[in-house]
Amino acid sequence: MKRLLTLLTTTLAMTGCESNDPIGPEFDRVRAGSPGLNVVSYNVYWGAQVEELLTADPSQIPIVAAGLWGAVQQTDFPERAVAIANQIAFADAHVVGLQEIALYRFEAESDFTGGALPPPDAEYVLVDFLEILIDALEARGLYYTAAAKSENMDIELPMCTNPEVCSPLADIRLTDYDVVLVRDDVIWENPGNGNFAMPLPVDVGGQVIYKPSGWASVDLQFKGKRYRFVNAHLEPADILPGGGVHPEIAYIQAKQLEELLGVVDASPHPVVLVGDLNSNADGSTTSTYQTVLDAGFVDAWLVGRPRGVGYTANQPPHLMNATSELFHRIDFILYRDEFTQNGGRFRGSVVAELLGEQPNDKTPSGLWPSDHAGVAATLRIAPGLR
Repeated sequence: MKRLLTLLTTTLAMTGCESNDPIGPEFDRVRAGSPGLNVVSYNVYWGAQVEELLTADPSQIPIVAAGLWGAVQQTDFPERAVAIANQIAFADAHVVGLQEIALYRFEAESDFTGGALPPPDAEYVLVDFLEILIDALEARGLYYTAAAKSENMDIELPMCTNPEVCSPLADIRLTDYDVVLVRDDVIWENPGNGNFAMPLPVDVGGQVIYKPSGWASVDLQFKGKRYRFVNAHLEPADILPGGGVHPEIAYIQAKQLEELLGVVDASPHPVVLVGDLNSNADGSTTSTYQTVLDAGFVDAWLVGRPRGVGYTANQPPHLMNATSELFHRIDFILYRDEFTQNGGRFRGSVVAELLGEQPNDKTPSGLWPSDHAGVAATLRIAPGLR
C-alpha cells in the first residue's frame, strides 16, 4: 500500500445547424476557395475514464489501471484517428485545437507483451495519439505541424499483468496534452503554453495529489491578417450525481478561466479561442461560458443562421452506442476583436458545423470518433476589420 501511494504521489506532476448532413453542400460551397480561416476544435478522448484512477482505493489501483488500459485498447485510437482525420479533412482546417491527446507508455518489471524479457526500467511507447493522428492526416495528403502543446497530467501507476494474482506488476504511464496543429500552408510563430496555477486536488487514500490542466497558443498570419489562436481545456465541475455542480471545482474552473482570460488579454491580435471549457452553453452548470461572452467574445455557433442546439458531449465511454447520446454543448470556437469587444457582434460571416456526431461518421467497427463531437467554423472577417 505504501509503495502504491508513494508511486502515485511522486509521479503525478505538473509541467510547465445540426443536420442529417454534417458536411453538407452549404458547408462545402462556402469552404471551396473561401478566404475565411477554417478552424476546428476536437476533444479526442483518452479512450477510457481515466479519472477512475484518481479516485480508486490505493490497493485497487493496479487492477483499475489494467481495466482502463483494456478500455483504451477497445476504443482503438488508431481506428478512431482515421475518422477524426476524415473530419478535419472535410473541414479543410487551417488550424486545429486538440484536447485529451494521450501518450501511453509503460516500464515493465517483467515481460507481459509476449516477447523477450525487456531490460530493467525499459520504457516503451504503447500508444502515441499525436503521432497516430498526424500519420492519419498524412495518409490523406494533409500535412500539419504540432506548433504548440501543453503537457498537463503526467501519471505513472502500477498495473496488473496477471489479473488472477496481480503479479508481476508493470508501471503504466499516461501523459496528457493540449495541442495546436497548423496546416503547412499557414504561417505561424510565437508558440506558447502553460498550466493553470490552480490545478485540481484529488484525495487518494488520504494523500492529496494535483491534476493540472492547461492551454496552448500560436500566432497565425492568414490572408494578410494576424490572429492569436488559443486552445484550452478547463476542469469539469458538473460531476455530482445527476450532473450537479461541485462548488469547489466550479471555483477552480473560474480561477482557471480568469487566468486564461489574462492570457488572451495579452494578445496584440484578434483572438480565436477554442476548446473544451466544460461549461454548458445553456448556463445550467457554471458561469464560465457567459463570462467568456461578457469578455467580448462571440460564439461561432451562434453567428448567422440558426444551427440547433449543437450538443458536443458526451458519448458513453465505450463509444459503441448505436445512436448519439450527446446531451450538452461545452466545446466552442469563440472569436474576439475590437469590434466584438466594443459592440458584441461579429462583423463578417461564419459557417459552423459539428463533426463526428452522425452515425455515418463512425469507424468500420462501430466506434464513434470520440466521446465528444468536434466543432468546425469558417471565420470570414469583413475587410478592414481585425
